[in-house]
Amino acid sequence: MNKGSNVLERLVELDRKACAMVEDAQEGLEDTLANTERDMERFREEYTQKAVQRIGVVRDEEGRASQAELMDIAQRYHSLMEGLEKTYQERHTQWEDEIFQRCVEK
Repeated sequence: MNKGSNVLERLVELDRKACAMVEDAQEGLEDTLANTERDMERFREEYTQKAVQRIGVVRDEEGRASQAELMDIAQRYHSLMEGLEKTYQERHTQWEDEIFQRCVEK
């Protein structure tokens, strides 16, 4: 009985060790999963921050480009209006005469 008891004690001891190893493995898995979740959240936050920064840079660049284009359009409009005004000043008498003549001839 002593040998059988010794074998039984050995089996119980091995079972305890196996259970402890399973518990340790389970804790390790839970720790790994928790670390992975933290890492993923940190990655999301960093990626979001970088994306917001890139969006800000692009928005600023586009704003400057739009402002420059708007100034260019305003300058061309101003030049065009000056040209029209000059042409009108130079030719308005001629145009008035031509319009009058067309009206009178009909």
